[in-house]
Amino acid sequence: MDNIYKQYGLSPVINADGRMTALGVSTISDDVAAVMKEAAQNYVVIDDLYRTVGARLAEVLHCEDVCPTESASAGIALAVASLICGNDIAKVKTLTQTAAKTSKREVILLRGQNIDFGAPIQLMIETGGGKVVEAGFSNGSTASDVENAINENTLALFFVKSHHCVQKNMLGPEEMIAIAKKNNLPIIVDASAEEDLERYYKMGATFVCYSGAKAVSGCTSGFVECQTHEYAEAMRLQYKGIGRVMKIGKENCMGLLAAVTAYQKNGGYKPIVSTDDLKAFNEKIAKIPGLSASIIQDEAGRQIFRSKITVKKEEYGIDAVELNKRLHEENPKIYLRDHMAKQGSLAVDPRPLASVKDLDEILEVLKRIHEGR
Repeated sequence: MDNIYKQYGLSPVINADGRMTALGVSTISDDVAAVMKEAAQNYVVIDDLYRTVGARLAEVLHCEDVCPTESASAGIALAVASLICGNDIAKVKTLTQTAAKTSKREVILLRGQNIDFGAPIQLMIETGGGKVVEAGFSNGSTASDVENAINENTLALFFVKSHHCVQKNMLGPEEMIAIAKKNNLPIIVDASAEEDLERYYKMGATFVCYSGAKAVSGCTSGFVECQTHEYAEAMRLQYKGIGRVMKIGKENCMGLLAAVTAYQKNGGYKPIVSTDDLKAFNEKIAKIPGLSASIIQDEAGRQIFRSKITVKKEEYGIDAVELNKRLHEENPKIYLRDHMAKQGSLAVDPRPLASVKDLDEILEVLKRIHEGR
């Protein structure tokens, strides 16, 4: 697994965790890399590029307009800031002061969605000048919870679609969008890792923030689908303000366009390692004392299927938390999905795997750790 990172003393990684920012998110195709190389080696007027890429993405995604961003989280901050500043360049350039003296900046977020996905989502909203107001409870929310939180200072509603969020007893995106429409308020949807790039826009969301590197498997980038050209223009204006510290470069703009175009044309990303490969892997896992495995679907309901490996400490020798730690100490480092480690299980996400050989290596390491205890 020699690669450029190893030349600098960094350990190679087998990523069976998922499209995780902490692991570099995704790997890009040769076609996207070629586009980025050509774009990086030429000059362009950046403001024109942002509008042109946004218009081309809008054609591909069947929406009104799109604003390319450095990441999905940048899109969140820029969307909030654009609602506060509109097309007023003076406000854009003095966002901190503008937000401090603006009362209408409350962003309503379900309490069960106020998550930390590697960084707090509340911080992204506050970076854009917003003030988070939580609605509902950690284990449930209702339409009344949200409507009771709406007042004259409400700037927007916010909805997070993520496996990190509480899933049970929570309002869905359709319900939140309906509440926003009923109260004539914009709504921002964080759909960073979602695979359907048109769903939430079609539901009527004002802004939909996506990662260009996660489901799309493109370069480090993001994009925001906007219901109107005016919203997109206000967001692009933010590159004269806070957007400058989170700007997307020309090569990543063009890489994003190439990746999204290919993704939509091909009907989504097709993993190299299939569910059938996972089933065969699970059968082999079951032969290791103390381990069992089953196929599970993504917690947030996406059509992503993973191998859940359950660890019985009494038979395997160590628990799932310690096993996860040992895997990180391997060379190459092995990263499995560890959200449920304290509950006794790890999971293998096939999407980032380079080949079935990665599954074979994971299997051999699991055997060796058990035998060595």
